[in-house]
Amino acid sequence: MNEPLNVLIIEDSEEDTMLLLHELRCGGFNPIWERVQTDKELRIALNSRTWDVMISDYRLPGFNASAALEIAKQSQKDIPFILVSGTIGEVLAVEMMKAGANDYVMKDNLNRLPEAVRRELRDAQVRAERKQAQKLLRTLASNIPGMIYSFVQHSDGSTAFDYVSFGCLDLLELTPDQILENPSLCFEQIHLDDRPGYYAAGKESAQTLKPFSHEWRLVTPSGKLKWVQASARPECRENEEIVWYGVLLDVSERQAALRDRKQAQELIIHNALHDPLTDLPNRTLLVERLELAINRAKRLENYRYAVLFLDLDRFKVINDSLGHLAGDELLKNTAHKLKTHLRDVDLVARIGGDEFVVLLEDIPDIEKAIQITERILADFQTPLILNDAEVVVSTSIGIVLGTNSYSQASDLLRDADIAMYRAKAQKANSYKIFDVKMHTQAVNRLTLETDIRKAIEREEFIIYYQPIVDILDDAYGEQSAGRLIGFEALLRWQHPTRGLVLPNEFVSIAEETGLIVQLDSWVLYKACQQLANWKTKFATRFPIKISINLSAQDIRQGSLIEDIDQILAQTNLEGDCITLEITESMLIENISNTIDLLSQLKSKKIQISIDDFGTGYSSLNYLHRLPADNLKIDRSFVSQMQQGNRNYQVVNTIIALSNQLGLAVVAEGIETPQQLQWLQQLGCELGQGYLFSKPLTHQAAEALLASKTLYLCSDYCS
Repeated sequence: MNEPLNVLIIEDSEEDTMLLLHELRCGGFNPIWERVQTDKELRIALNSRTWDVMISDYRLPGFNASAALEIAKQSQKDIPFILVSGTIGEVLAVEMMKAGANDYVMKDNLNRLPEAVRRELRDAQVRAERKQAQKLLRTLASNIPGMIYSFVQHSDGSTAFDYVSFGCLDLLELTPDQILENPSLCFEQIHLDDRPGYYAAGKESAQTLKPFSHEWRLVTPSGKLKWVQASARPECRENEEIVWYGVLLDVSERQAALRDRKQAQELIIHNALHDPLTDLPNRTLLVERLELAINRAKRLENYRYAVLFLDLDRFKVINDSLGHLAGDELLKNTAHKLKTHLRDVDLVARIGGDEFVVLLEDIPDIEKAIQITERILADFQTPLILNDAEVVVSTSIGIVLGTNSYSQASDLLRDADIAMYRAKAQKANSYKIFDVKMHTQAVNRLTLETDIRKAIEREEFIIYYQPIVDILDDAYGEQSAGRLIGFEALLRWQHPTRGLVLPNEFVSIAEETGLIVQLDSWVLYKACQQLANWKTKFATRFPIKISINLSAQDIRQGSLIEDIDQILAQTNLEGDCITLEITESMLIENISNTIDLLSQLKSKKIQISIDDFGTGYSSLNYLHRLPADNLKIDRSFVSQMQQGNRNYQVVNTIIALSNQLGLAVVAEGIETPQQLQWLQQLGCELGQGYLFSKPLTHQAAEALLASKTLYLCSDYCS
């Protein structure tokens, strides 16, 4: 069931409003909405009902997002404000964020909107809970029979109270102003016999930054003797001041009742700083500890620490398959596992979902962090029993060694997170140590992703065509070697400043972001359109095929068959005019579904070519079941062929296997006559590479088709 969402939309375009609502519905929301276009309408709407989120265009006729944001702030209602625009630049977006906007989403990336809304709803809930907790704390402070205070020891040794609650009137018979003006009035009340113990406990807390907890007797100005108890937690500030936040209670009478109240106070503080599911420290407490470690590293030359960022691999699969209760049990088990590998001085926190962070304090070097990480990874290989099912859940870990160059906890977490995702991309149950290059690469990848999106809009992508030729004479001795039989369509990016960019620089990012599906669909259409045009101009040169690469994400698209049918119909081509190339590694992801899909393509007379053959792992087990037509020998084998060497034998084996299965063989990357000769001797039918032709623009390819001969290697193919 979709989640109800009260959304106030500030937008002058009804069409854009419908797009926003569509994305929200696709993201799992059931929007209950109202659209406004003026400041007057906005003020009325804000007072008409309770809104979960506000979504605003940046510029409207006579109105804009900045004015809308100011009105929202004046209403004093904590409603998340998300900016959605197709024209706003980065500078304006940053200004809006500084002014109080919670997030911004570009209109060309609206699929990010549901997650942005969901995140801001969570943050708003956290703020509301924090506000309620603060209100509760103030209420408790005004009612408890004791004194809440903050006490500061300056770097020069002098002391002062920063804050004293009105509980001091009953407890110490002093007003807050008296204590703030003259702190010694408090210390003068300490019983003479108890002063040494009190000062020793205070000194130890200052030196170790351990909580101050002490009981002593005091004598009030009226002569009353009381037992009091102080509980305070110290914190070291950047200026080396130490501040204690604490409470002073009268424990002379009704000690049992006061003990209960103390436990209630501790529970409130504990709950505010701990995760309710695992009872681990939460992000708030983690950040406090990280900031202490950062400050300590700046003060102490030999102090070292490390941060481990852990993310459970495939946690969503556990939740979806075994249920959320099993997922919760897994998280609690993970918390227990992590604590067993740490010392008392270390800390492990759960910061959300399946993400955990470990702070290793006072370690000798990075090797210690690696040792602990490897023990954790080994422990995760032990199977768990969840809902009577045996499950092995691995984790990916990013490691950051704390140095005095860090000034903010958020930077530590960011870098550890970057390293963790590098580990996750590498393989399951592994770790990566952060280095500064990772951050630079992450920024560069984000920039490149933005450039790719813009390049699609600006139509900066072009197709080059590399000839594929027959390299063997036919069975009757007629010369066919070197004859052009088709082209492979190769995507290139004509970047406005960098020039021609090759696929190895952008395809992996396009795959990660899902943009590859849009690019591949464009290539398929444009290549078919070009082939249809050539078929009309050069009918006597046909049949000529066009080979087009598909990605793993294309294979997973449920609409792939329908999309291909539509493109063939639009370009008036038959299926036997195209060859679709899929890599060997894509075959083993879901072999049954892949075979079914390829069979459907095969039924339409579309040829299937297995690309980069020989670089995969287990496709040989399934090769005889695949409805394929060609195997393409990867260029890495062809380029390093020497007669009799290992690569030569691999090529020989692939060709022999293809002959047994009735498949044609295409060799990639043929660059020398010697490579061609060896391939011909081994019986390879087809080839492509710089020996015949480099990838051509569509104009150069058309000139080739218009030439007198389609033989590309008359000097060395015979």
